[in-house]
Amino acid sequence: MSEAEVVDQLVNFTNILLAGISVLFTVISAYIAALNYFIGSANLIARLSAFLFLTLILGMLAVVMIGAQFTHEGLIARLYEIKDEHGLSAAGRSLLANSAPEAATGGMLSIDDTVRAGVWCGFALIYLALFYMTFFHRWKDDVRKVVIENQKAA
Repeated sequence: MSEAEVVDQLVNFTNILLAGISVLFTVISAYIAALNYFIGSANLIARLSAFLFLTLILGMLAVVMIGAQFTHEGLIARLYEIKDEHGLSAAGRSLLANSAPEAATGGMLSIDDTVRAGVWCGFALIYLALFYMTFFHRWKDDVRKVVIENQKAA
């Protein structure tokens, strides 16, 4: 695989990451709306079933994210191989700088590591919040019933 192909794949990887985050927010938003309108006031079995279904969906997203993480690491390793063999262009060097802790933060975490840690921490916090909202939060009806009175014409 050439450097141009690796760079192209890494740019596509960013687009896939953003699409995955978009799907995550869509699933979470739909679940919160469902909690507000019917799951929050449902019995325990219905809430448990809904939460298990949500867990299945989020679990599948997590597996896809893990696979993408391995692919990303492989592409970065290929850039290092190309760097050792031939040297890299400016685009290749900038992509390696994103993944190299010494270039990004002085040795702690790279930009890629920071994004990855943020995604996983956010994922865990969202899951815990949804667990709380499903089983412990007291949902109140916020819909007011409208009564139309029959008015007599004068």
